Amino acid sequence: MEDIDKKVSIFKKLEDSFKNGPINSDSLDGILSQLNIKKAEFYFLFPNKIKSLCSFYFENIYLSVIKKLKKSLVKEKSISKKTTILVVEFIKLFDKKPHLSIYFLNYICLKPIFLSKTIYKISNNIWYDIGDKSIDISYYTKRIILFNIIKNSLFYWRNNQSIEDTLVFIERQVSFFGKLGKSKYNAKKYIKEKVFKKL
Repeated sequence: MEDIDKKVSIFKKLEDSFKNGPINSDSLDGILSQLNIKKAEFYFLFPNKIKSLCSFYFENIYLSVIKKLKKSLVKEKSISKKTTILVVEFIKLFDKKPHLSIYFLNYICLKPIFLSKTIYKISNNIWYDIGDKSIDISYYTKRIILFNIIKNSLFYWRNNQSIEDTLVFIERQVSFFGKLGKSKYNAKKYIKEKVFKKL
């Protein structure tokens, strides 16, 4: 918990620097000195420099979402609605600080593997936090579907920076992938019935 508090404190001090222009690994040391941030402490908490800051930004937004929605998620019974609520709130918080969000989205887009790992982690956390207990192939399909919804929504938001349009886009994505999942389920059910009938 102490490390989290220190990370939050350091990150807040750096926020205005992102507004003034792009930060990169070469300019980081100078900015740390200007802000009186101890380099040893910074590199202990953020060992991979910008990459570590980027990971923290995404993770901290998600933690804020869970903290805000914890009670309402318990009351909601629909799994589909729970996932939608979490994705929508994640994007809303992402929109609160557009300069930071666009900076880290642009950064992460240059690192496809890091991008995939970061978004998949959010997808996995969402399913975990809403109590998903699947252990079959659906464990992976659920996460891949949600991964695509989150990724598409983030890129859509980055391209037009309209939270209203993005929320409509999320609803369309959820509806599309929901229908796709239902079609797959019905197809599997049909195949199983045909196979067992022949046996």
